[in-house]
Amino acid sequence: MADSSEDLALASAPWMRELATGERTALLEQRALRFKARRKHSRSLEMLFTPLGMQQMTSEPLARYKARRLPAGLRTLADLCCGLGGDSLHLPAEITAVGVDVNRETLGAYRHNTALFRAMNAVQADVTRFQARVDGAFLDPARRALSSLSKERDFDVEPEPGWEAILELVRRFRNCAVKLGPGARLPEAFAEEELEYIGLHDECLELTVRTGSFGRAGWVRAVELPEEAVIESPACDLPESFGRVEAPGKYFYEPVKCVIRAHLFGILAHREGLWQLDGRLAYLGGDKRVETPLLKRYRLVKILPCDEAVLRKELAAEEVGILEIKKRGLDVSPEEWRKKLKPKGQNSATLVFTRLEGKPSVLWVNPELNEPQTRKED
Repeated sequence: MADSSEDLALASAPWMRELATGERTALLEQRALRFKARRKHSRSLEMLFTPLGMQQMTSEPLARYKARRLPAGLRTLADLCCGLGGDSLHLPAEITAVGVDVNRETLGAYRHNTALFRAMNAVQADVTRFQARVDGAFLDPARRALSSLSKERDFDVEPEPGWEAILELVRRFRNCAVKLGPGARLPEAFAEEELEYIGLHDECLELTVRTGSFGRAGWVRAVELPEEAVIESPACDLPESFGRVEAPGKYFYEPVKCVIRAHLFGILAHREGLWQLDGRLAYLGGDKRVETPLLKRYRLVKILPCDEAVLRKELAAEEVGILEIKKRGLDVSPEEWRKKLKPKGQNSATLVFTRLEGKPSVLWVNPELNEPQTRKED
């Protein structure tokens, strides 16, 4: 992060004072954006950003992964709503790309950023009217909230341009990767396309709808980066994944968020020899150690009732002062329960509020670190 004292020194430098006020403000804003963008790209200090563009820019690990998934033989690609160039930066050298965006300032940043890697064509145009003979397209529509009062966040978001325009672009370019928020409500027309939920460090960052040769019709896929661990299934198999339910075993498992978003936790449980603790919830149990970036593993200590007095007594007996509370399947507030339980002491604990075969229960678990993974999941 940029140091505030350095900002002050820079702002008071003689050469800065000679600039117009607007120019000084723009330079300081650009400096701040570059430092903030370091979490997204390793070369951010050389790049140009806009505030909105930086927020929505595809991060470097995701862009590299998406470039690797492009089909062999692809030679030309349109990057529609290209923004600052996040998806274009890491395309293979054999692919000729053209960035398309309606905003002149954004397109200037795109030209600058892509030139750090290799020069790319750029066209200022409304993507809904853009015509070109290319092998495929990336489409990264902006997200707009339908209601500023909505509490549903990414579920209550519509892309810009709207769904009709996006579907028309998909029909026009056929082979597409459409970048959306992970909670987007998709139109029925996308039901038969490949849906890929991409996560990084247990944060589900995007849903990519893959059409034509860019994907496999009817498949649902979750991938966790940077390990590139994958779980996937034909969509028609998903209802069959909710079946095996048993009492907790020695271990408690929590799938990473991209697996949960994709509703592939039942498929993952079956693959790893685990089971669900409740027929509709993403918490899993098992008696063996499973090492995969797709699961967070905990050792089960004890099962407790969802009772304030009992839980407070248990925490006091173990001198627990640092308390992590997880929940799924119960309408409880971790913040309110933390206040009620009044943890005090030098030890830490993790409590999981959930249902076991429909009954409210609390699992006391201890987290275990997975061993580093050197192979991709099959």
